[in-house]
Amino acid sequence: MTDKKAKILVVEDDGDVRRAVSLWLAGSGYAVVEAADGREGLDVARREKPDAVLLDLRLPVLDGFEVLAALAREGGEPPPVIVISGQDEIAGVIQAFRMGAADYLQKPIVSFDLLGHALGAVLERRMLSQAVRLAEMRYFNLVQNLPLLVFVLDASGNLAFINKFCRTLLGYSRGEALTEQDWLLTRVHPDDRQRVEALLRRGFSPRERARTEECRLLHKNGATIHALLRAIPSTRPGSDGATAAIEGIVVDITDRVELERFVVQEEKLKTLGAISAEVAHEIRNPLFSIAGFAHRLQARLPENREAAIILSEARRLEDILDRISTYLHPVDLRPRQCALNAIVSAAVDFLAPEFSARGLSVAARLATGLPDLQLDPDLLTQVVTSLLRYAAGHLPEDGQVLLTSSRHARFVHLDVAFAAAAPVPEPELVFLPFLEGEERSGLPLSHRIVKNMGGALTFSQITGEAVFTVQFPLGPLTEPLPPVEDADWDGDEDEPGPAPGEGTA
Repeated sequence: MTDKKAKILVVEDDGDVRRAVSLWLAGSGYAVVEAADGREGLDVARREKPDAVLLDLRLPVLDGFEVLAALAREGGEPPPVIVISGQDEIAGVIQAFRMGAADYLQKPIVSFDLLGHALGAVLERRMLSQAVRLAEMRYFNLVQNLPLLVFVLDASGNLAFINKFCRTLLGYSRGEALTEQDWLLTRVHPDDRQRVEALLRRGFSPRERARTEECRLLHKNGATIHALLRAIPSTRPGSDGATAAIEGIVVDITDRVELERFVVQEEKLKTLGAISAEVAHEIRNPLFSIAGFAHRLQARLPENREAAIILSEARRLEDILDRISTYLHPVDLRPRQCALNAIVSAAVDFLAPEFSARGLSVAARLATGLPDLQLDPDLLTQVVTSLLRYAAGHLPEDGQVLLTSSRHARFVHLDVAFAAAAPVPEPELVFLPFLEGEERSGLPLSHRIVKNMGGALTFSQITGEAVFTVQFPLGPLTEPLPPVEDADWDGDEDEPGPAPGEGTA
């Protein structure tokens, strides 16, 4: 829209003045609509949506001040108003400016060039204002719909803005995030919180540059999200010389971390398989010779203790070799569509009497809407049962195991967490078949079952909490991502809010 195509509303009770102004406007290329009093002027403004209004202050029915007040109450963007007044109405002009008038012309109008200049100025300002608002809206919509978290922290460390991706990434609505004190920092994993807090604290220095930190965030359902957090100091200095805000982004890298974990596990298993097979082959031949010699020695000297010890150790070594062979042998799978939550519930119900007899408990936090998986449900039930029994063996009296299922992009997760009475010794060896003991007997088999079903089973032990994590990809990792259904989280719906940078000092 150019000013020559603009529609101008002339509200003037003096017919001669109104006609003169309207004729000049029409001759200048404007579209013109007229009104003879304030009430008619409002009706025409609502109907015709003019681009500017020429308004006399002294009008019948409704005066100019009442028209200004009514236009401001209409909602949306009111058209700019040029007030027409006499020399004795300067106080009224000042009041009109306070009520939103854009300019004023003295009555009688002796120079239509002055009128043309005033109209051109207010129309240009209106056009620029509309362009700025349109750009802000596009920017806001772009930021809101980016597939990454965008946030602004004020000087106190609280959120001044966050986009709606916070629901997708962490399960919280914008309303929940914006109203909670220190929301961002409390979402950081406790073991990473000190590093992230130091990063954000440094960001308020005016000489600090943008920095990135890899960290873990906690989803509302308890799942761990691996992320890159980049803090960008604001360019607007505060009153004390410090940066008034931090603008930042959080990029979800969980898929990358999980894929790296799968690759590393696959390589470790290949290496372990090759080494174990070679070691088993090389040990078996001399082992048979030693065992045969010990048998002959014991036959000749039945009372010889050394021969009995040799035979006992040979049998133990043979048992280890059998476990290695079993560990490396593929599992016979019978996959079909099954629900992870149903399998978890079945395993918990099966072990309920055993846990109850020992004074232990199981808490389940199972996510809704998880897709079915193409797995062997019987073997997966065996895996969950083995993990629960192992956890129970390390719990103190009245201890509890927490089961959490969740979905993140390409993967479905099951976490089996427990606070062990004492740290698990040699946690890096829990899945290997070399160690003896009834409590460990199911873990190597569980690891082998999960691997053969295309998943990963890991164990971590941090600050007193031990966690088994079972992960299964949703289809081949080379295929496109499956759709993610909207989760039915509790909390407020996403509300409109300021764009990044708004609402900060």
